Amino acid sequence: MDDKLAKDLVAMWQSEFTAMAADRELRETWATTLALWAQAANAATALLPHERAAPGSAGPAQPPRAPAAAAAPQPGLAEIELLNSRIAELEQRLADFMAGKPDDAGGHGGGSTGPADTADGL
Repeated sequence: MDDKLAKDLVAMWQSEFTAMAADRELRETWATTLALWAQAANAATALLPHERAAPGSAGPAQPPRAPAAAAAPQPGLAEIELLNSRIAELEQRLADFMAGKPDDAGGHGGGSTGPADTADGL
């Protein structure tokens, strides 16, 4: 949106809000609507169940809380280190391939064809 169009849009809305604020009937309608919403909220609150206060306490009794959820399983440090070393190995093989160096398998840069070439399948 270009600047002139944006400024025109803001100016239009400002004039609309100014006109609405000056309109007595609109202000009365909004005041009545807000009063009805407040009454509805009070009526809804009255329908909610109320807990009796525990003896000697200042406020209502608190409902029992659900037990805390178990923590999500975390990979072990050894597994993370294994993955990091595998990533470093793959990065080195890629760098060797890009430089045109032969790899350990005697091929020309990254002689491995995929995960089946590794003992652990990573």
